Amino acid sequence: MSGVSQLLAGTSQAYPVTVDAADFDGTDYMTRGAGFTGAADSKTGIVSAWIRLDGGDAAFLRVIAIATFALHRNSSNKFAVLGYTSGLSNILSIPTSSSYLLGATWYHVLASWDLANAVGHMYINDVSDVGTTVLTNDTIDYTAADWGVGADPDGTELMDGCMSEIYFAPGQYLDFSIIGNRRKFITSGGKPVYLGSNGGLPTGTAPILYSHLGDGETVANFATNRGSGGDLSITGTLVTCSSSPSD
Repeated sequence: MSGVSQLLAGTSQAYPVTVDAADFDGTDYMTRGAGFTGAADSKTGIVSAWIRLDGGDAAFLRVIAIATFALHRNSSNKFAVLGYTSGLSNILSIPTSSSYLLGATWYHVLASWDLANAVGHMYINDVSDVGTTVLTNDTIDYTAADWGVGADPDGTELMDGCMSEIYFAPGQYLDFSIIGNRRKFITSGGKPVYLGSNGGLPTGTAPILYSHLGDGETVANFATNRGSGGDLSITGTLVTCSSSPSD
């Protein structure tokens, strides 16, 4: 596979991959138009994404969003994961303690949670950064009628920046305080890792969302979900980002 150092057979060691990124310029976003196939409500989840912030300081910038779940950079300039019950009770909140502003830096956002055990992790560029959390033993509603990537499904709270390697696996969990689990997503040198053709290498099960662009790949393919949940549609016109987390 071009640009990929393959996973060594019979081991859990992962290797770097050369990827491109899609530029969401504050007008573009993607929607599923339905629920993700196979999504089920649960108390666990994993998200991973590479993000370059090009604008929108002090504004909500959505990475993945529905009414009951979001990964975003909030109006306090902090990355956060939020989850709610079907009755819209907030039971999951893992914000960063630090703020992150527009610039040329690529941020790798990696989070996981297990509400049954009141555990939540948030790592930015392989460093733990966790503010005040909510980790209530209840079930997150992951079965929405539509999903947005780069915005809410209705096209609000638009991302202004570039994104790459968006991975979302509700119902799965990895303990990211264990460095070997983080290495499934980010190298020790701070670069993207090969997640498998369907994103299934980190846990052995494909996530419901894996948006990937290989080096030189047509940018519209970012809407082709390599995970198990079904493809997305693009509103606007994506272009290839001027830089990549692999640079």
